[in-house]
Amino acid sequence: MPELPDLVRVERVLGARIRGRRIGAARTGDPTVLRIMVPEAFPANLIGRVVTGVERRGHFMRFSLDADLVLVVNAMLVGRYQLMEKERWEANRRKDPAGLGFAITFEDGGELRYLDDKRMGKVYVVRPEDEHQIPIYGELGVDVLSAAFDRQRFLALCRTRRDQVRMFLMDKRALASIGNAYADEILFAARIHPKTFVRQLRDDDLDRLFVAIGEVLRAAITEIERRDQPVEVKVRDFLAVRGRDGQPCPTCGTTIRVVRVGDGDACFCPVCQPAARRLFVDWGRLPGNTPAVPTAAAVTPGPPASERPPVTSPVGGETTPPRRRSPRSANRRPGPSGS
Repeated sequence: MPELPDLVRVERVLGARIRGRRIGAARTGDPTVLRIMVPEAFPANLIGRVVTGVERRGHFMRFSLDADLVLVVNAMLVGRYQLMEKERWEANRRKDPAGLGFAITFEDGGELRYLDDKRMGKVYVVRPEDEHQIPIYGELGVDVLSAAFDRQRFLALCRTRRDQVRMFLMDKRALASIGNAYADEILFAARIHPKTFVRQLRDDDLDRLFVAIGEVLRAAITEIERRDQPVEVKVRDFLAVRGRDGQPCPTCGTTIRVVRVGDGDACFCPVCQPAARRLFVDWGRLPGNTPAVPTAAAVTPGPPASERPPVTSPVGGETTPPRRRSPRSANRRPGPSGS
């Protein structure tokens, strides 16, 4: 999905290029994504209206039109916006792409398209007074780029949480709005394992997490703006851990791993983000998870049990051979104590 840094650019580019333009024609592709909340026929009710505003609200994009009509789009996983100015539009207008949700054509030429290959996004056509009925949209938490998101507000939210930290970051009713990619990047920057419970975070962990939210998102906004790609292009190749599972960590060289958190996958470094509790899989002990520079905590393994010297009994000074584990018990894994 377009995440917050992507949508900041979408808001800026589309706001500058389509605000004030009149719609001359409109059409729909796959109606699966449409949620019509007005009695008038759509898309005919768009024709003749002027785009009066483009605004990001959390992970939603809000397109306001004159005469009290609003389009609110939740792009979900793969939805994207495509702005085609007159020359490009005229060269590509013969056939609509398969993932077209809707398109609005401007009287002066050019077109704005919403594309969604998975048909998972939602496009709400609504009156301003009914916007609160849109799921989640009316319940969004504090915008993490706004002045209202300060340390005091953040700590107050943390005190109410009983879930894992990555799920907290992605709760749109608490924080508006952080997606999969930047949740991973924020936790990497804060050096916090994604499955750590919020209640386990120490004061210094919370401080690092609060700072990382602002720094990671603003750095991404700057980088995406610097690349100056069309709004439909997802720019993610500069990320540190997201999408890099199996590759070396840019900080320590350890293999980046993927772990299931809730209903999504999280990418993380087992060394830079050590687990705060015992997990079913201890990623930090797997081969390939030794940092490039040995740490003071590194321990040299001893010889196998079969090669260890006899143990002297405290009673009578007798010696006993080291205890051997049966093949069956050697292969037995301890039961999970948490996931």
